[in-house]
Amino acid sequence: MNLFELLANFWRIDEQKNFTGNETRLYFFLIHTANRSFWPEWIEFADKRMVANANISLQVLKSARERLKEAELLSYVSGGGYRVKTKYQILTPRPKPRLSPYNNSIKDKNTRINSNGEKKGFVHSGSDFD
Repeated sequence: MNLFELLANFWRIDEQKNFTGNETRLYFFLIHTANRSFWPEWIEFADKRMVANANISLQVLKSARERLKEAELLSYVSGGGYRVKTKYQILTPRPKPRLSPYNNSIKDKNTRINSNGEKKGFVHSGSDFD
């Protein structure tokens, strides 16, 4: 996983979603934890410990991770029970569709080949003198 791509993707989505400080703090804390753990596929973390480390309430934690999930930045499986930790997965950014820097109108190649102006109202006989 490329850390710079994750950060650029987060800020690109933040421009659209306008994340709160708690959501931003939670996401960057999870990135820090994943980096410290050598990027496992899933990170297990107890809710009580996450609340203490992020300095937020349990309800704020739940709403922040749900909003990050809706933005497709992370996925999680709630632990919920005693000694059952919540599992977090940081999702890789989807590749952005690349737009052509030129004219974006789509043309059918078959209509352009050997048309000699026949769609513009000219008489078409195939001669060079039309």
